[in-house]
Amino acid sequence: MKIYKIFLFSILLSALTNQAFATVSFSVKNEEIPKTKILFFGFDYADPRLKSDAFEILERIRKNLKTTDLFEIVKQSGQMEIVMPNHVISGSLNENLVQQNLTVESIPNFEKYEKTGTGAIVIGQFNYDQTGNLEVRIRMWDVLDQRQLFGKFYTSSKDNYRKMANIISNEIFKVISGEKVGHFTSQILYASESGSAGKRIKKINLMDFDGENRRVLTDGRELVLTPIFSKKPDEIFYLRYFENRPQIFALDLKNLRSKKIGGFRGTTFAASINPRDQNLILISAISDGNSDIYELNIATNVAKRLTKSPSIDTTASYSPDGKSIAFSSDRDSGQQIYLMDEMGSSVKKISAGVGSYSKPVWSPDGKLIAFTKIKGGQFFIGVMTPNGNGEKLLVSAYSAEGAKWSPNGRYLIYSKKKGSYGQDSIPRLYIIDIITGFEFEVPTPAGEGATDPDWA
Repeated sequence: MKIYKIFLFSILLSALTNQAFATVSFSVKNEEIPKTKILFFGFDYADPRLKSDAFEILERIRKNLKTTDLFEIVKQSGQMEIVMPNHVISGSLNENLVQQNLTVESIPNFEKYEKTGTGAIVIGQFNYDQTGNLEVRIRMWDVLDQRQLFGKFYTSSKDNYRKMANIISNEIFKVISGEKVGHFTSQILYASESGSAGKRIKKINLMDFDGENRRVLTDGRELVLTPIFSKKPDEIFYLRYFENRPQIFALDLKNLRSKKIGGFRGTTFAASINPRDQNLILISAISDGNSDIYELNIATNVAKRLTKSPSIDTTASYSPDGKSIAFSSDRDSGQQIYLMDEMGSSVKKISAGVGSYSKPVWSPDGKLIAFTKIKGGQFFIGVMTPNGNGEKLLVSAYSAEGAKWSPNGRYLIYSKKKGSYGQDSIPRLYIIDIITGFEFEVPTPAGEGATDPDWA
């Protein structure tokens, strides 16, 4: 199979006078959406082929940015205009904006655009090289600070337009949101389910963030659960009922070959990987009728028992530095979230609200812990700080669980059911912005359930 690559270079333009990139800053208070407008220029061409390719790139960027709910998309005079919600524009856009034909070499009339409420401008330039690959120059300006946010040059074959658009989307998202990492080039791992209620068939699936390039990784002959990305490239871990025993398996994404890496007869939940040693994973297992947390060395297949309480200890997660472990336990006043050190000592309860807490997961920066909560027969997805303060419930549903963090730590992905009958009873994947509270459904095949997501 021929592999195409996208080459990315920083473009040094003659008009660039300041090497420091600015940020279109915003703050979110009481879930208010920032009122910034972004204008797109240079994506409309007379040449039909070039126009079609430029439009494809722009539409993919539009689709990506729309999932953030930070932008309202409007087409204006052959150009793409992105307007923040609730923004009031003074004057005529046709009169004030289209008179200036911006190119990647030109500098915008900042005062003119500031009068219309424009916060940033994205300018594109499209050509083909001698081999037929598309060359794209992108330049983004901060109108208020009157300086460049970024300038990039890309070249891509037709097969990789989607990837190139995702990379450009990341650059735009980062300078607008202030996040250090974009998520449009990320991947999502999950378990699909189909079949009758009495015979559900589960398979591990992998897809890109936009729902495309989906791969079914297992054949459905055995029950598979809780897939996670390994620390190694092209490898995942998952819980598989093999020979009627739940065990942890590793799967090579290149050749789809799987191998058993460990587990107990009573393993109940798949792994959390130690960030400092990829051979160490946390698992929950039932032994002698008691559920405890174990640290398993998959290189030696030796397990160390970390909890020794006569209670149900389960769903453990390493902190980003590997020095702390969050887990759920019913050892005191129902199921709550606890912390312990990496040796299993210094156990302390951090959750304090009413309800049953489970499945704690640390954010990438270690500042928050996401969790599932059941209260009054309703499921919730929420976050709290590692000391238990600042609990915030983000999602309420008939059923919702299995939250995992986006690579940049701004979003949570989880599985949710809307009800108990018909289409509402089919679990689907959703993503929520923990800052704005905006939730959207991840595209997966219709009529097929989706659970146990992971994100990398």
